Amino acid sequence: MKIKQLLALFCFSLFALSGFAQTKEAKRAEFEWEKIVPLVTKKAEVENYFGKPYMDRIHSSRYDTNSGRIFVFYGLEDSIQVLYKCNPSFDTVSSFDISLTEAIPIEGLGWNLDKFNKAPRDAEIDVYSYAEKGIYFTTFNGQDGKELVSTISYKPSYTNIKNKCIKK
Repeated sequence: MKIKQLLALFCFSLFALSGFAQTKEAKRAEFEWEKIVPLVTKKAEVENYFGKPYMDRIHSSRYDTNSGRIFVFYGLEDSIQVLYKCNPSFDTVSSFDISLTEAIPIEGLGWNLDKFNKAPRDAEIDVYSYAEKGIYFTTFNGQDGKELVSTISYKPSYTNIKNKCIKK
């Protein structure tokens, strides 16, 4: 009987540890703002995620969270679009920016950086872009020389532009 109990305890421990490892790995990119999808998410959903905005304007809202300030823009057409006319409704997220409260190491994003283009903005700041997914972020070098992320921007992905916008 003791052996069965020890074996059961051992199996349970392995199961619990594997669950912890998966949770830790899955937590990588589970940032609170990743629920927002430009051209898809509505203002009511954003408020459901973050509560009432700190500042609320006609076309934008600001939410102060533990991660940072999130600026959400609604119903604005992206002037950069050349091939498509995107006219989101007044209550649809058109884009959003996050100004992180505390800069995080670039590895903390957990993204495949091979898919991003890196361009120096000036001597101290680099800008990464993955236009296909609509993700942009800026980095700077910390005191220890590590590259740290300070802001992240989300624009509509190519897929959502094709599905939600009209070809010019």
